[in-house]
Amino acid sequence: MSTNSRQSEESLWRSFIAGDNEAFESLVNQIYPSLFHYGSKFSRDKEQVRDCIQDVFLTIWESRSKLNDSIPPVPYLFAALRRRIHRQTDPHTDTLDTQWEDHYFQAAFTVEEDMIRSEAATELGLRFAALLNNLPSRQKEIILLKYFENLSREEIAEIMQISPQSVSNTLQKSLKWLRTNWSSVVFVMLAGFCKYFYKNF
Repeated sequence: MSTNSRQSEESLWRSFIAGDNEAFESLVNQIYPSLFHYGSKFSRDKEQVRDCIQDVFLTIWESRSKLNDSIPPVPYLFAALRRRIHRQTDPHTDTLDTQWEDHYFQAAFTVEEDMIRSEAATELGLRFAALLNNLPSRQKEIILLKYFENLSREEIAEIMQISPQSVSNTLQKSLKWLRTNWSSVVFVMLAGFCKYFYKNF
């Protein structure tokens, strides 16, 4: 999610809250793919994910007069979708916890081989993807939000309902584990390869 698209979403959010119906439609169209991509990591039932996203947008439409136009819409909507899926998949508990994340978060890192030309690079990508897939669910979710959705520490904390410091600590723990289990040369190449490693990115 680029800086320009983020600015566009924030502008659409303010216009929507001010009463612009076309801005709401544009906001839905722009952010829907990212929401569906994220929601699909918690449920294999695509219709359930679509229904949850629809419920989220319906809720903000109905409560638009009470919404704060200064909050960033992306983490707000991601957090709302996460809570909605949680209520549907585990209706007997009100609080999100690591057990729910471990059970339902189903991210899988892979390699788009047609986008990596050399055989050596493909092998490198496969090995690094395997390392990422060995991380616990919470660590994978933070990596997804940080490196594939370009969200800040504070935004990730809002989505996952944890403290910003917990986000930093978990991310550092993940990176330390990756460094320990992979050579420093390969780790430096993460920036060049990471955009190819996430399934259906």
